[in-house]
Amino acid sequence: MQKRLLPVVALVATVCVAARAGVPDFPLDFRPTSAVLNAFESAVAHRRADSLVGKMTLDEKLQFIHSQYVMSAVPGGGAGYIQGVPRLGIPDLNMVDSSTGSGSTSQPSTTFPATIALAASWDRGLSSDFGKQIALELRAQGFGMGLGGGTNLAREPRGGRLFEYLGEDPVLAGEMLAERTDGTQSQKVIATIKHYAGNEQEHGRSGGNSQIDERTLRELYLLPFEIAARRAQPGSVMCSYNRLNGDYACENSHLLNDVLKNDWRFEGQVQSDWGAAHSTAKAINAGLDEEEDVGATVYLTPAAVKQAIANGSVSTARLDDMVKRKLYVMIRTGVMDHPAKAGGTIDFARANVFAQSAAEQSMVLLKNDNNQLPLSAGSLSRIAVIGAHADAAVLTGGGSGNTRDPVTGSFAGCGGLTFGTTSGCSWWSNPWLKLDTPIVAAVRALAPSAQVSFAGNSDQQSPFRAYTQQEIDEAAALASHSDVAIVVVAQPAGEDIGDLQSLSLANPSNQDALVDAVARANPRTIVVVESGNPVLMPWKDRVSAIVEAWYPGEGGGKAIANVLFGKVNPSGKLPVTFPLHDQDTPTWGQNGAFETDPVYSEQLNMGYRWYDAKNIAPMFEFGYGLSYTHFSYSGLSVAHRPDGALDVSFTVRNDGRRAGAEVPQVYLGVPYNGEPPRRLVGWEKIGMNPGETRRVRITVTPRMQSVWDTSRNGWRYVPGGTVYVGASSRDIRLQGS
Repeated sequence: MQKRLLPVVALVATVCVAARAGVPDFPLDFRPTSAVLNAFESAVAHRRADSLVGKMTLDEKLQFIHSQYVMSAVPGGGAGYIQGVPRLGIPDLNMVDSSTGSGSTSQPSTTFPATIALAASWDRGLSSDFGKQIALELRAQGFGMGLGGGTNLAREPRGGRLFEYLGEDPVLAGEMLAERTDGTQSQKVIATIKHYAGNEQEHGRSGGNSQIDERTLRELYLLPFEIAARRAQPGSVMCSYNRLNGDYACENSHLLNDVLKNDWRFEGQVQSDWGAAHSTAKAINAGLDEEEDVGATVYLTPAAVKQAIANGSVSTARLDDMVKRKLYVMIRTGVMDHPAKAGGTIDFARANVFAQSAAEQSMVLLKNDNNQLPLSAGSLSRIAVIGAHADAAVLTGGGSGNTRDPVTGSFAGCGGLTFGTTSGCSWWSNPWLKLDTPIVAAVRALAPSAQVSFAGNSDQQSPFRAYTQQEIDEAAALASHSDVAIVVVAQPAGEDIGDLQSLSLANPSNQDALVDAVARANPRTIVVVESGNPVLMPWKDRVSAIVEAWYPGEGGGKAIANVLFGKVNPSGKLPVTFPLHDQDTPTWGQNGAFETDPVYSEQLNMGYRWYDAKNIAPMFEFGYGLSYTHFSYSGLSVAHRPDGALDVSFTVRNDGRRAGAEVPQVYLGVPYNGEPPRRLVGWEKIGMNPGETRRVRITVTPRMQSVWDTSRNGWRYVPGGTVYVGASSRDIRLQGS
C-alpha cells in the first residue's frame, strides 16, 4: 500500500511547497511517466546512494566527479568514463556520444536518422523506440551512458548542429526528448539532455555570452529541458560551453541551482560538456557535479578539489552531494546492478529495418503539383537520378552527432567542403556512412523495367566540389530524354565547422544551377533534399515535387524510394520554418553576420512566432507537410475543466483514397502582453484508412496557458485564450475560445 501512495504524497508535497512560496507550480502534463510511478524505488535508491557515499574514501569520491580523457584511452572508443569502486560493487561507467546512434570510434554501429528528422515525425512513440534502439546498441558495446539528448532550439536556422536538435518549438522538442529519454533509460542506459543552455549557434560557442531575458528563457529556451527533466527524469543534464547572461553555463548558479535543482527538483547530476568547466570552487558551488576531461586545462581533478576543500571554498557536504547524485542515477536506472558489458550481440539487420522505418515516417512532402508523386513504376521507361552522390550513399551530419564506423570509401581532408572554419575536417574524414542501398539502386529495385541512369559528381575523393559545366550539361541532357528526373541536393553541416553562412545550398555551391538546368530540361523534375537545416529554394516554382529527407540514416536510400513510389505515404511535418530569404530570419540582422555575444532581442517571437508576429510569409511554415491523401477537420469543442485545463476535441476525416497519417495541431493565442500570436500547446499523430473518421481529444493544461511573470518570479495562468486547430501553424482549420 505504501508503494502506491507515495506518488500521491509526493504530488501533494510539491503543491504545498509551491503554495508556501506563493507561486503556482502547474504540472506540465498529467500523464503518468515511469519517473512518477517509480517514486518508491527512487526513495530506495536515495537511501542506498547515501549508504555508499558514507563508505567511500575521499580519494574514491574524487575519482567519481572527473571523467578520464577519451578517444584513445577509453575502452570501446567512447567519449569518457568514470572508474568504479570494485570493493563497494560500484562498476565503471563508460559513456559515448549517441545523437544518431553509438558514436564509438572503434565499434560497428547503426546510423539512424538525424534527430531533426525524428522531430519531423511528430511521433512520440517513434521517439521512445528511437531511444530504446540506440540504447540496445550502447549496452551491447559496453556503454552505460548515452550523450545524445540534444534539444537546443532552432533560433538560428543556420546553426551547424541543428540536425542534432528537435526543431524550433519548445513543446514539440521537450515532449519528443522526454519520450526518447524514457526509451533510453528503460534499457538501463543513463540518458543525458544537452546543451544547457542558450547554445543555439556554433559561432562563439566557447565563451560567447548569450543574453536572454528571464521570461524568454523560461517560456522558450528552458522549457524543452524542463519538460524532459520533469517528465522523464534523465540521469544527467550537460551544461554548455557558452556563457549565459555573463556566467559560463557550467558555473551559472541561477541556471544550475535556482532553476534546475531547486525549481524543477532535478535529482540527477550536472555534467560539463567536454572542456566546458572554467573553475573549481565557483563551478562546484554553482551546481556542476562532474567535469568531462579533454586533456587540456581541467578544474575538477582530485588535486584541485582537495585543495578547494582544504581552503574551505568547497564543503565536504557539497562533494558528497555530487557523488550521491551520480550513484543515485546509476542505481535508479539499473546501471549499478546491471552494468553494460562489451562484446554483446547487435542485430544490425533489425536495427537497419527500424532506421529505414524511422526515416520513412520523418520525410516531409513539401510540394506535389498535379499529383506528380507517387511515381508509377509501370508507366516509366527512363528515370534520371541526378546529384549528391545518389549513386553511392546519403549524407549524415558531422561531429559528435555522427556515427563514424563502419564506412564505405574515404577521401583526403575535407573532400571539397568549404565552411567558415575548417577546424572540424577531422570529423568529416568519412562522412558518407554505410548505406544498405544507395538511392539509385533503390529506385531500380522499385522500377525494374525502367532504365535508371545517374548523372552528377562521381568523384570519390572530392564529393563536395562544385559541379563542372560539363556535368550540369550532361545532367540536363539525361533529364531531357527521361520520363522523370529525380535531383538529389545536400547541405552538409556539423559540429566544429561553424554555422552555415547562408541557407542557400552549398558544398557544392552550384547545386541551385544544377536543379535549374534539369528543371528547364524536364518539367517532371522531383527534388529530394538531404539536410539538417532549412534550405532556400529559388527553383521551387520550376519543379513539380519536393521531398525533405533530412539526414535519413543508413536506411535512407530505400526510404526515399519508398516515399517516391508510394510504398509509404509521407506523414512528416516541418519542425522548423523554411523561409523564403535569409533576410527573413530573426537572426540575420543587417548583413547576416554572427554575433559572438548574441542578444535574443526578438524575445518570444522566435521560429514560426516571428513570421506570424512580423507578418512575413515563409516558404514552408512550421508544422507543414503534404500527404498522398487529404484530411478534413470539423466539430471543434472546447470545454473548460474546474482545474483550469481545456479539453479540446474535434473530428478528423481521411477523405482521400489512400491510407495515411495526419498530425492535427492545437495552438493557443494567449491574451497577454508580449505573447506571440499563437503557440503550439498540443498535437496527436493519427493513422487513418480512406473514409475513416476519428475524434481527437487534446488536453491543454493550465501550465500551457501560462506566462512567466517576472514581477512574481513564477508562472501566471492566463485564461480566455483563443484555440486554433490546424494542419500547420498557418493552415488553421478550426477556431474557438
